[in-house]
Amino acid sequence: MDIIFIRHGQGLHNTDIPDRLNTVNPHLTEKGREQVAKLRSEFSFHQEDVFISSPTLRTIETTNIVACGLNSAKKYVTPLVGPRMFPMPSNPEAFVLKCDIHYPLDLIVTEHSDFDVLEKDHPELWNSGINTLSESAFAPLGLRLMRWIQALRVKRVFIITHDGTVTNYRCLLGEDGLTRSDFLGEAGWYKVKI
Repeated sequence: MDIIFIRHGQGLHNTDIPDRLNTVNPHLTEKGREQVAKLRSEFSFHQEDVFISSPTLRTIETTNIVACGLNSAKKYVTPLVGPRMFPMPSNPEAFVLKCDIHYPLDLIVTEHSDFDVLEKDHPELWNSGINTLSESAFAPLGLRLMRWIQALRVKRVFIITHDGTVTNYRCLLGEDGLTRSDFLGEAGWYKVKI
């Protein structure tokens, strides 16, 4: 099985840095939408593909752009691929940015009903996310998601998320020595086989 991590396109919070990093629920910019649309020529998306999105507007928008044109695309949203810092600072709570707060679950359910919600029964994950979890707290959650993905028995799963989250999952899946220089950047992607 291929897991393809996709970093969302440019969001409003990625412009005029650092002033806009505390923008709540930033959307993709026009440039971000164009970056993501180019991924449709990079990949030939299929009806059998599965899309898993972080619960932020910019990742939900990215997912909708790449899955555009597929009838009844299998789209999921979960806090298990929400924003996550990398590397984890010693006092992560001091570095939380408003742009990384999840879009509210009730609004996802009503405004994005074409997504199935994972971890719906775990309000603590929806409220606090994985952004500031210790490595020992994050690892079992990340591995639980990987087991769920493997149980799908599909050829490709696209995880639409954030740079820090991608890098944390790459470490969880066994890569060593990763740094911020390994971040994907706007609409970047990285494939792993599991």
